Parts: sequence; C-alpha cells; structure tokens
Amino acid sequence: MPYQLLAVDYDNTLVPFGETGPRPAVAEGIRRMQAGGGRLVVCTGRCLAALNAAGAWRQGLHYDYAVCSNGACVVDSAGTVLAKTPLTGEDMYALVDFCEDDDYPLEFAFSDGYYAYIGYEDLRRYYGDLSQTGLIVHDGEDQDRHLTEMPTAAFLAMPDGALTRFAAKYGYLGIVFVPLHAGYRPGWTVYDVMHRGVNKGLGLQGLCRAIGVPPEQVAAAGDGANDLELLQAAGLGCAMGNAVPGLKAAADRILDDVRAEGLAPLLTELWPPV
Repeated sequence: MPYQLLAVDYDNTLVPFGETGPRPAVAEGIRRMQAGGGRLVVCTGRCLAALNAAGAWRQGLHYDYAVCSNGACVVDSAGTVLAKTPLTGEDMYALVDFCEDDDYPLEFAFSDGYYAYIGYEDLRRYYGDLSQTGLIVHDGEDQDRHLTEMPTAAFLAMPDGALTRFAAKYGYLGIVFVPLHAGYRPGWTVYDVMHRGVNKGLGLQGLCRAIGVPPEQVAAAGDGANDLELLQAAGLGCAMGNAVPGLKAAADRILDDVRAEGLAPLLTELWPPV
C-alpha cells in the first residue's frame, strides 16, 4: 500500500531529545520522501512556537503539517490553522485553583510559547539549558496572557496521588492528563494537559479529513504514552525501540532506538531510493 503521510512525534522519535536534529540517515530519508511526494506531519506535545524553534528546521528540513499541543492545534507549513481545540476558561480556572493551593508548577502553551502561571523559577530550573531545543518558559505569573488568546494545552508537575484529588474536585470537566515521566522531584510526575477528548490521534484524523488523505495511507511513529492514539489512528503504527512498554504493546511494528537507526529503515522501506 502506498503511504502519503509520515506522522511522527518530534522528541525522541524524529530527534533524540537534547540534540539539534535527526541523525543523518533519517534526515536523508525525509528529504527523499518529500522529494517523492510524501509529506511529513510532526505530531508533538510541543506548542507551535516551541516546535518552530526546534533545531531540525535549521538544518534544511521542513514539515508539511504539524499537530501541536498533543492534537489541540493543527497547522500547515505556512502556519495556517486547520483545526484548534484550546483549553476553556473553566479548564484553566480548575488547573490554576488546584495548583495554587499547593504551589504546584503550572504553565500554559500559547501561540508564542509557554507561560508559567505558577512556579516560574522552579520550571526554569527544571528546563535548565534547553534553549537549543526551543523549550523556553516565559514568566506568566501575572496570569493575564490568556486574556488575549486561550492556551492550547498545559504542563504541570505534582506529587503522586494529587491527580486523584483533582479528579474528585474537577473530574466532571474531563480534562485529559497524560503522564510524561517521573523525576521532577522524588515521588512527583509531570503531565501534559489538554481539553476533554483531545489527543494526537484526533488531531491526525482532523488533518486527514482536511487534506483528503485516507488514514490507512498514513504511517505513524512515536515513543511516549501520548502517542498511543496517534498510532491507533494510522494505517501503520510504529513504536520506537526507546518507546514506553505500553506503546510497544499497541504498535504494529517496533523500530530501532532513536539514537541508533531510528526511523531510517522505515523511510527506506516506504520511500525507497530510486
């Protein structure tokens, strides 16, 4: 079956986290794919500004479409918004109210970047020197950035067990929490947070409808828990060798580690050299 789109996560799928671009064989495969008419869709938890600031695009690569903020914002290469499902005012109130009580770090994703509404200094220390990755947090503790634009997603850190308390108070909202990893502090987890029902798979489906591509003609790859729906929405769903176990269990195929061959063999198979 011919594939028209390659839909991939950015960090630790397309590009090893902390590095400025994909490995040479992957970059070569993407250029070959695009030259042959295939299109690259980057499906990421990053907001659009953080994706556009990423190092891969300074190496002569480009994406054809992007599914940002875990599916909440879908754009084409010119930045034209094709679909958007931002957090609501009620979502934001619940998150800020809950996190302020115990000073849990909380930031929101806007079109121009991340704004920390709570715990700016903590989040800045957490990110450290990631300026080359585009993951830069701005001081938003005046809590007024949303007065001109609603955010597409949030990112927060809280201790294990806090999510149960949030659900008891605000579970009726159906806000989506995707655990990213532990390690913010001992016994804490960091989360991507989206409006009810939002995920990368939903974003990809919306893109396919907008551009007239059948989902079965999409190959997808990812490494994290937030990539599950993405793989399920594609005709071919692949998990990286460095993916979390749950994603590997749901994948049609397991690829190599992102720091080894990564996506390169898949690109050669689906879009072979002429």
